[in-house]
Amino acid sequence: MSKRVLIVDDEVTIRRVLARMLASKGYDVEVAESGSECLQAATRFEPQVILLDLKMPGMDGLQTLDELTGSQFRGKVIMMTAFGTIASAVDAMRRGAFDYVAKPFDNDEIVIVIERALEQMRLEAELIDAKNRLEEKFSVAGVITNNSEMRRLLDVVIQVAPSDVPVLITGESGTGKELFANAVHQHSRRKTGPFVALNCGALPENLVESELFGYCSGAFTGAARAKPGLVKRADGGTLFLDEIGEISNEIQVKLLRFLQGGEFIPLGDSAARKVDVRIIAASNRELPKAVAEGRFREDLFYRLNVVLISIPPLRDRPEDIVPLVNHFVSKHGSVIGKEEYSFASEVIDAFLLHDWPGNVRELENAVHSALVMVRQSPISLGDLPVSLMGYTTENAGVEKSGSLKEIIASFTEKIEKKEILAALRESGGNQSQAARRLGINRRTLIRKIRRYNIPRTEKTR
Repeated sequence: MSKRVLIVDDEVTIRRVLARMLASKGYDVEVAESGSECLQAATRFEPQVILLDLKMPGMDGLQTLDELTGSQFRGKVIMMTAFGTIASAVDAMRRGAFDYVAKPFDNDEIVIVIERALEQMRLEAELIDAKNRLEEKFSVAGVITNNSEMRRLLDVVIQVAPSDVPVLITGESGTGKELFANAVHQHSRRKTGPFVALNCGALPENLVESELFGYCSGAFTGAARAKPGLVKRADGGTLFLDEIGEISNEIQVKLLRFLQGGEFIPLGDSAARKVDVRIIAASNRELPKAVAEGRFREDLFYRLNVVLISIPPLRDRPEDIVPLVNHFVSKHGSVIGKEEYSFASEVIDAFLLHDWPGNVRELENAVHSALVMVRQSPISLGDLPVSLMGYTTENAGVEKSGSLKEIIASFTEKIEKKEILAALRESGGNQSQAARRLGINRRTLIRKIRRYNIPRTEKTR
């Protein structure tokens, strides 16, 4: 791989001497005599390192550096300066230059500085690559998490995706069941095929069958022409059936038949059709309880429950709140020009105190709403949706009336709860580490977590 260096100096002798010396040492070299030529060459030549003279007529070195910093250039800039202007070269380093060399230079010194710049670029590239690999491992198909149980579930996704076995995903509303279903699809051999989703609970019972299996012309009043169902549209891909516990017993029978042989009969037809579809189902209900009560067929449950992925609620994984908040700020902030905004620490505490009954969906809505309302960063408590204001650390547990003893006790509890939250956050939810930070034993910490109704954190091994 060539090592490209651009030399920028208004003195022709310096350009020639440096170009000859660097070319003899294996560098791919180009030269420019002004700041404007430098900017053009930086785009065309794409140098990894630019040797930039500080004093030039017209656009000087500092102005050129500022232009490079604000452009797409991602290399390193080394300033060249006379002894009397070293202070300006140091200022250039504050503005983004990698280093400087003083005239008259020593050839070996210049090569050493260039090689250090190239090595810094290599290390930065390795760091970005490592970060991308880490995010790919723990952010499968959009699932963002720091929680050990969620990571285990993502490992299950990777392991089960290549097969065609049915997968059952359970969890409260808003936990991300469709994200997990899509992750299975994206890591399967069917990823180039369609991913078709149906929320069974969002349709009237009499429409579920026609949506699933389609119908022929004249099958019922209003069926002027045939319509293919979702199983047909999902041929060669994946069919995701959300809220599967809502379908009637009659549809359960037909779905079971489809799972057993891959065949279905559209409404108004008598001939069976065959497709190649993988089924992933999800439910926020306790399906075993529904089976025991006779509301869900046992044979269908076992057909669907070949692999079970049970997603924990957000209140059980508080270590995911900050990464998710950052993700949603980037996602929604980029649309409204506020992707660089952040939340004040008391807002994060409020988020950690909240139970999030709507889970990740509720958190996303809260972040989105706050971003819309704010005028400046960091986002304060007053920018939060009204529904969250009752969970802030500023008003949690403090009563305005009562005896002095009660007020002091209430205030003490507030401080203690805040310190426990901070220790849990700093230890990534590890209770043993949090207890050591607080100077108490783990049993005492668990008792206080229960007392203050703090969301359960990751259990230590």
